[in-house]
Amino acid sequence: MEKVREGNQQALRVLIERYKSHLFKVIYGVVRDEQEAEDITQETFIKMMDALPSYQSQGFKTWISRIAFNKAIDAKRKKQRQKEVVGHDEQKDSQTRGSAEHEWLQQEKITSVAKSIEQLPETYQGVVKAYYIHGKSYQEIAKDHHIEEKTVEMRLYRARKWMKKNWKEDEF
Repeated sequence: MEKVREGNQQALRVLIERYKSHLFKVIYGVVRDEQEAEDITQETFIKMMDALPSYQSQGFKTWISRIAFNKAIDAKRKKQRQKEVVGHDEQKDSQTRGSAEHEWLQQEKITSVAKSIEQLPETYQGVVKAYYIHGKSYQEIAKDHHIEEKTVEMRLYRARKWMKKNWKEDEF
């Protein structure tokens, strides 16, 4: 690990070779998609290099497995949110997908949602946009906004509560 921290590329290659199959298994267990698991495995090693300064030389396999697991969970959540956005009327949408009318309606919907988000109290707007529009994880939002993950969670909870109270259900 010390050699990897010092920038030794050969040591990094050895480390990757040693743990790539283990990490793939951890990730595949969550996402259940071979190609996606391979991509996330690569992303895990990139994240490992970014997080290396915080590694405290205790249980490397556990540490990197936790990074891999968290990346897999984030990817799965992001994929789930994207499915929710697409909606349940996918067959009907497939008939009109290429039409200019459909594109215009989609753009209007996006504009409407963006205007509605602007009605939220300012403290909630950033996290709501990041989570629902950009599909970021709590961890990514916390890093971008320089706040704790628990704060992100609390703001999203309170934003949802505010929306239920102030918005009519048929608006969306």
